[in-house]
Amino acid sequence: MSNLNLNILNSIATLTFDREGSSANIFDRGTLDELDALLAEIEGVGALTGLLIRSAKPTIFIAGADLKALSKAKGEELKELLETGQRIFNRLADLPIPTVAAINGACVGGGFELALACDWRVASDASATRIGLPETQLGILPAWGGSTRLPALLGLPKALPLILSGKLLNSVAAKRKGLVDAVVPVEHLENHARTYLKRGKRRRVWRPLLHSKPVSSFIGKRAAKDLLAKTRGLYPGPEEALQVAVDSVSRPRTVSLAAECDATLRLAEGPETKQLIRLFFLQEHAKKHRHVEAAPREVRRAAVIGAGIMGSGIAYWLSTRGVPVTLQDISDEALAKGHQVIANLYGKARSRHVVTATESARGLDRIHLASGPVPLGNCDLIIEAAVEELEIKKKIFADLAARSRPDTILATNTSALPIHELAEGLPHPERLIGLHFFNPVHRMQLVEVVRTASTSDETLATGVAFVRRIGKLPVVVRDSPGFLVNRILMPYLVEAARIFDEGGDPEVIDQAMLEFGMPMGPLRLLDEVGLDVAQHVAETLAVAFPERMKVPGVVVKLLEKGFTGRKGGKGFYRYHKGRSFPNPKALRLRSGRSDAPANVQMHLAGLMTSEAQRCLSEGVAATADEIDLAMVLGTGYAPFRGGPLTFNPQSP
Repeated sequence: MSNLNLNILNSIATLTFDREGSSANIFDRGTLDELDALLAEIEGVGALTGLLIRSAKPTIFIAGADLKALSKAKGEELKELLETGQRIFNRLADLPIPTVAAINGACVGGGFELALACDWRVASDASATRIGLPETQLGILPAWGGSTRLPALLGLPKALPLILSGKLLNSVAAKRKGLVDAVVPVEHLENHARTYLKRGKRRRVWRPLLHSKPVSSFIGKRAAKDLLAKTRGLYPGPEEALQVAVDSVSRPRTVSLAAECDATLRLAEGPETKQLIRLFFLQEHAKKHRHVEAAPREVRRAAVIGAGIMGSGIAYWLSTRGVPVTLQDISDEALAKGHQVIANLYGKARSRHVVTATESARGLDRIHLASGPVPLGNCDLIIEAAVEELEIKKKIFADLAARSRPDTILATNTSALPIHELAEGLPHPERLIGLHFFNPVHRMQLVEVVRTASTSDETLATGVAFVRRIGKLPVVVRDSPGFLVNRILMPYLVEAARIFDEGGDPEVIDQAMLEFGMPMGPLRLLDEVGLDVAQHVAETLAVAFPERMKVPGVVVKLLEKGFTGRKGGKGFYRYHKGRSFPNPKALRLRSGRSDAPANVQMHLAGLMTSEAQRCLSEGVAATADEIDLAMVLGTGYAPFRGGPLTFNPQSP
């Protein structure tokens, strides 16, 4: 199989990555060997004045290492693979001629480490261009020179956040951070990149003061403190990466590269890395898995009914993905607020260089506001995101059926209500489906695609394809109370509230689950969701599962006092000027008994595992893998633990 080709014209060598039979370029052993051979050939041509590296793929420069091969390699085999990549990238870096990477599309992991071995980097402004080192998100670290070369290029303070977070940047943000030297329109990319060859070899920037051992040690200690606050010591990958990167600035290249290799070998054997890589593959599976044989229909235009937080969030997200959308609400005031929410989201995206001013303006132009019963015959998909009242939703869907085509897919964003009841009396109930987005929509990857007994295969296929098209990950679930994520999460939240009610310290309860690896404690999560919203979901589940789920009495008491959670300034905690502390009035509402379990952490985690097992046995989702993925994506369930069905509460 051919992965690269070399062309020499007018004393400039062009090396093109073009993996045969694939839409992506990746580094496997064969590609590394080809690159090594071609670099040797380049070394043998005496009259060359420069080397340009490009990709023939339209949306990918190089997507990193072959993770399947990397995850299977063990011990000496993995060590040999790491050292081979380091040696070949050193060969590129040490060429006597100037080198430039012309980056269009994804340039991540090993792909960006190759680019770092070049003298210069020029990126296209295409939306597909993403640049960075995501290895720490997989539990390892950049080990083909990334942990060594990036600090040398940017300086330690600027390089550490990029290495430790594993964040990918668009080309404009990458230029601002110093990862690339220029950003140009894709049609000018290669011509502009060639101009950098005239600049000659890049001079290394020496930073004797910044990278002296006392200063680098101080930078490292400060970064370690910040890192510990974020990871709570649960993720060894960023900690190892921090040490390697800090040490790299005062070590010879060979010593630092050896440290990269040694650290990766240690991390690869850890359970955290294995679970994080497993979750990566589960996400890749969710992007491609075919649930039914039916072909999806194209969704050219959509409508969202309800301009509240969820409705406006969904409309914003669809518009960012190029979908024209009608946002409808019966209230002009609600529409105005929803439009302001969308405008604010675009403003924040512009400030973070996620979108340009032009893209923002075009996105806003895709949203049409409507306060009356406008015809929806041109919509292929309508998503209802109105108030969580079943009778109101029934009326909405009857109205939508009258204003849309018979084949328009009707979806609800309900978080817990039985969708099959909305199908009663609905013409063509086979087109009804649930599309349950999570809040905030622009940050949460998961969408539960809920199938009722009457949902057709074509409707399901279209729903799944649409979720993927807008950059989300679908998990298909059966229509049942609470669906999947909320059902698994609710016993955990209810029990946390019960422990609080019986005398538990809210900060102790929340801290226990933070140390487990959850992004937020259960009581604070209840405040964030809104106690009124949590009560509604709990009531729905209590009807279906009365033997183990009920509305926490303390939540009822808090709501009676007007405490709705963070949005109202008070719940289990008080919120004021960005600070929060336990709400003394909530503490006084407790029953006062004290029979909290000895191990709150394992007790609460065990409830999620037990409910997840019930969901699997009932067929709410098809596989344990899908349940684990849904909980990680939908709740932030500690990724390094793999999910509630992988975690064993008896063996923490």
